[in-house]
Amino acid sequence: MAQTNSRFFSVMVVGDNHKELMEKYSLNVEVEPYVRYEYLKADKYRNNSIKALSNLLSHSDEIGLEPHIKENLEKRVKSLSKMTPFEYYRELTDGMYYDNNGNALSSENPNGHWKTAKIGKNFSLPLKLKDGSETYSARVRDIDWESMNEPSELYEAAWEMVMEGRKPTNEREEMVYNSMKDKQGYFSNFHDKEDYVNYSTSYWNYAVVNNNEWVDMTNKDEKEWINTFHEKFIKPLKDDDLITIYECSVNDG
Repeated sequence: MAQTNSRFFSVMVVGDNHKELMEKYSLNVEVEPYVRYEYLKADKYRNNSIKALSNLLSHSDEIGLEPHIKENLEKRVKSLSKMTPFEYYRELTDGMYYDNNGNALSSENPNGHWKTAKIGKNFSLPLKLKDGSETYSARVRDIDWESMNEPSELYEAAWEMVMEGRKPTNEREEMVYNSMKDKQGYFSNFHDKEDYVNYSTSYWNYAVVNNNEWVDMTNKDEKEWINTFHEKFIKPLKDDDLITIYECSVNDG
């Protein structure tokens, strides 16, 4: 098996039965074996992987990819292009069992999203309450949602200095400018300063879970997810709803 690294993300769970709701999405739950990958689609899997990485690289300046990450992605695309579909299929299904047709079988929960999950502590933001305290589980009526957003001053300054040419006025602004001055491509993703500041300061989580479903950022526009998080997921909540913030991890190859 290839060496893996943990990826951490936060989940906002709505409901008093938050432990039960989260358990449904555990990757540790085993189910009856099912076909995870089809042998006859090996070429499609390889081409889709190349296409996805190539698309990421084509927007590398816009999303602000670090040079070393861009270099690693370029190497990966080059490696994938040299692989035969069968070689890629063997890599993709490494460690799985196969049926008589060569399809790769898995007993991993098809609805699974996490390998570890616990109530927030290290990798997620706490809920700020109206009494000034912080916690990772509270009723909607007690949460000060407005204070959950980050202060906007430094983000406003970053836009003004990089995109409008304003000079730094203090040491802190100088540090911000030096770290962001070569990120014009990233800033150009936003319509204007307000759009950038809203995106940068808005409170959000990677996923939301309630009694009906798990919804997350996968295959969604990141900017839209963040900018509309409050409207879509916070505003419809009832005052008596219990909100619990979890921090989760998965293994990413």
